[in-house]
Amino acid sequence: MAEAQENPNTEEEEEECPKCPPAGAPAWMATFADMATLLMAFFVLILSFAEFNVPKFKQISGSLKNAFGIQRVVPVVEQPRGTTVLALNFSPSPEPSVTKNMTQQSTETEQKNLDLKSEVDERESSKGTSKEKQEQAKEMENTLKSENINENISIERIDDKVVVKINQNADAKIITEAMELVEEARKKTGNTETDVLIGGINNQIKAIAMANENNQSMIDKIDKMNKEEQSKKIKDEKNKIKVKSAEDEYKVALRQEIGQGLTDVKREKDRVVITVGSAGAFKSGSAELTSQAKKIMKKIAKVSEKGSGQINVSGHTDDVPLIFGGNYRDNWDLAAARASSVVQSISKSGDIPLDRLMAISYGESKPLESNKTAEGRAKNRRIEIEIKY
Repeated sequence: MAEAQENPNTEEEEEECPKCPPAGAPAWMATFADMATLLMAFFVLILSFAEFNVPKFKQISGSLKNAFGIQRVVPVVEQPRGTTVLALNFSPSPEPSVTKNMTQQSTETEQKNLDLKSEVDERESSKGTSKEKQEQAKEMENTLKSENINENISIERIDDKVVVKINQNADAKIITEAMELVEEARKKTGNTETDVLIGGINNQIKAIAMANENNQSMIDKIDKMNKEEQSKKIKDEKNKIKVKSAEDEYKVALRQEIGQGLTDVKREKDRVVITVGSAGAFKSGSAELTSQAKKIMKKIAKVSEKGSGQINVSGHTDDVPLIFGGNYRDNWDLAAARASSVVQSISKSGDIPLDRLMAISYGESKPLESNKTAEGRAKNRRIEIEIKY
């Protein structure tokens, strides 16, 4: 029994008591407190760096006030009045209590003060604006008087307006000069167009306006003509350069034939003229090209492919009549046949469309030299190829 009684005590002694929490705040709380302190210090630092723009704030608040309307809160000085002093609970007075509308309206006395202050502010602002305008008008008056304006023009100031009076007899030149001086002075002094009054020249101004309109129309026409003329000159210069370049190309291509005296290349205004003597190009009384003439036409065709202008081939003869019974009735027919042969040869030798080519017969009507000599007749028998640019 004694052992049995001792066992419970032993068991109680053997039971371990729970662990006590550590002293002080939990670890997470210290971390949280440090973070909060750092954040506060950060925002305080930002606030210390910030610059508060008072005029800008007032401007913004004034804009909000005008946009949404902000009523002034008037402090309440009256005590609510009850129907009886002995009552524990006040009953409302017959009229609405001031406290109920505290943020919506002010007392009569305060309202008068507010209205009066607003009127005073408006008057002071108006006086300031009027004073500035008067100073600007005075400055403009002095500026115009210092310019020694014509005697037909008088300057005076009425309050904040500058009046410019022009004599009815003043001519357009004087009026124009005066208006220019007034405009310069107005811009210089900062006055608006409504601050300057012009008198006495209604009819003249209308006449000047119409004259200026006509002059401007004439100027526009002249400018247009000048531009067109300038454009034409530029076009002509470009065309001259183009023709000169083409002449050089033909001379290079036909340098051998030119050296032999078979062909001649020259420039005439907007065209290049290539002359081929008929002695080396055709047999006597024939319109069929020789092999040498075909080579010449091939070279001409190769250079002519680059252009797009008209190519006129004209046939010329001397005045010696053809032998009766030949293939051609006269020199006109012979010149036409030879010009046609050249056109066909050029067309076949190069990539030149037929609408660019034209065969013309002049017969014996356009001689270069006198037909009385053999040398003259030889020069008159020719083919001329005109390439336009």
